[in-house]
Amino acid sequence: MDDSQVQDESIRIAHLAMLQGVISRMGANAFTLKALAATFGSAAVAVMSTVQTPSLYYAVAAAVPMIVFWLMEAQYLRLERAYRKLYDHVRKGEEVEAYSLEATAFMKETPSVLRLARSWSVSWFYLAIILPLGAVAILIFCGV
Repeated sequence: MDDSQVQDESIRIAHLAMLQGVISRMGANAFTLKALAATFGSAAVAVMSTVQTPSLYYAVAAAVPMIVFWLMEAQYLRLERAYRKLYDHVRKGEEVEAYSLEATAFMKETPSVLRLARSWSVSWFYLAIILPLGAVAILIFCGV
């Protein structure tokens, strides 16, 4: 290897490390959203089950943030997949500008947010929160 090849390889390795940092942050952000959703969902069930005068507004007020968290996590998953595609291009030595973190071109190759929201890794978690929330709301409003 001559000096230019060594330099190109070190640039590629540094670029991969930068991209791995971005991918790790996307995963950490998605995990944080799951933790927030679980906490918020548990708190919502607790509030709904202890309130003196139940209202449908409590259930709606609890469901809306859950849906927002659900879609935000799907967006993080979408971004993570786009960055993984960029990472793969850099790893293979394909033509990518050095140190570029621009993954917009790869967004076209990733599924939509709504499609990812329906994926098993995202939907089962949020359904496991929203369905008990709905069940508690039904039990409260039916007077059980």
